[in-house]
Amino acid sequence: IKGNWFERSCIVYRGDSTNIVAQMHKKHSVQSIVLGKDTFMVTVYPHVDYAFIVALIVILNEINEDRNDTD
Repeated sequence: IKGNWFERSCIVYRGDSTNIVAQMHKKHSVQSIVLGKDTFMVTVYPHVDYAFIVALIVILNEINEDRNDTD
């Protein structure tokens, strides 16, 4: 996974290859601004397990929130 979590965007690659399996970026909306809730737009490429990609994003989000809570 490569990207910038501060900007809420990343690309998920298959192993050490350059084959992209998913892309994620933050979706800016009125709800996300007013309620302070992040909304993500995720593109999952064909033949990739959607649940696995969602789990990766949730884990990354939790790790990032834990880091921000300790700062």
